[in-house]
Amino acid sequence: MFTQYCHCNKCREIASMSENSQDKAGYSHTAAYLTNNFNIVTGENNLESLIRGSARLMLCSTCKSLVYGISLDPAKQGGIGINANNFDFHQDIPDSFKPVRHIWYANRIVDFNDNLPKFKDAPKEQFGSGELL
Repeated sequence: MFTQYCHCNKCREIASMSENSQDKAGYSHTAAYLTNNFNIVTGENNLESLIRGSARLMLCSTCKSLVYGISLDPAKQGGIGINANNFDFHQDIPDSFKPVRHIWYANRIVDFNDNLPKFKDAPKEQFGSGELL
């Protein structure tokens, strides 16, 4: 598992529908898990499905916050993206949830002055060009 900041248009569009103020930052803090390590324990009846482009997005039916998303392309279904803003970290983000990179940084609407790698689109293992900005 790792987390990253995503600046893609889809994440920003979905975040704009949310009532969660943390989702309105202009990017998403996404936790990536292997699909076979992901299991919904409770609350599945509180989710609604939305198809956007090549992804199935699962939203909270109450606040419309993105809970998770998965590609509709079978070749890309090995991983699942979970909205890390849904976790309550109180004050400090645990090390395991600290972002390791920015993806789709070319589409950003806000600049970040951090030391994280900034990918034009996505790393090659996420089916991007791997090009850094």
